[in-house]
Amino acid sequence: MIKAVVFDVDDTLYDQKAPFTAALAPLLKLPEAADLSLAFQTYRQQSAAAYEQVAAGIWSHEEMAVKRLNAALRSQNIPSVTTEIALAFQNAYCAGLKKIKLFPGLANALDQLKEHYKLGIITNGKTQHQLAKVMQLEMHRWIDRDAIMTSEETGLAKPDPEIFTLMNHRLNLRASEVVYIGDCYSMDVRAAKKAGWQAFWFNHRNLEMPDGDWIPDQTVGDSFELQALLLALTAIAEA
Repeated sequence: MIKAVVFDVDDTLYDQKAPFTAALAPLLKLPEAADLSLAFQTYRQQSAAAYEQVAAGIWSHEEMAVKRLNAALRSQNIPSVTTEIALAFQNAYCAGLKKIKLFPGLANALDQLKEHYKLGIITNGKTQHQLAKVMQLEMHRWIDRDAIMTSEETGLAKPDPEIFTLMNHRLNLRASEVVYIGDCYSMDVRAAKKAGWQAFWFNHRNLEMPDGDWIPDQTVGDSFELQALLLALTAIAEA
């Protein structure tokens, strides 16, 4: 029986592609309507490996910013940029993240969920940076600070299942009583399932599921489907 719902942050609670494109296009001298979908997807897919390098002390956050962006650019046959430009992108991107908003429908669903479930967040990244996003999204209305875990403060990063196990202890629940919701198959779905959790895949980028032995418990394709799924959980709790 599900007793807690835990969320990813980036590209799960808000649209991460919009500030990514808005920050990068001007630096590459591209029009605002430029399609940087492949670069964005690669940037997202790099996340797991990149944060593992940081958690292991192999890369600094600055090195990660440069290497991750250039790998994303190469995937779209765009020449690599200098460290200066990569850091300028990072600064512009962070500025854009100060204006993010929840996906449509999520606020209403969270209002309902809070009445019946413990709520939490597990997110990779610097604590201060991720908490700033959480505050901008007003997630403090529904989630207490002690139920928000970042890779920096725990020393663990998704897809390491241990960060999910740590949340079990934080919530005082068994793994089978928690569901995780995220947009990334490898970091969110596979990692949560390895930890014994249920996992809902918010596949709003319409990505193909990689071959593997971990199947999401539910898959939804847009924020309105996600809202409906969360409201269905509420209905089950009220039954």
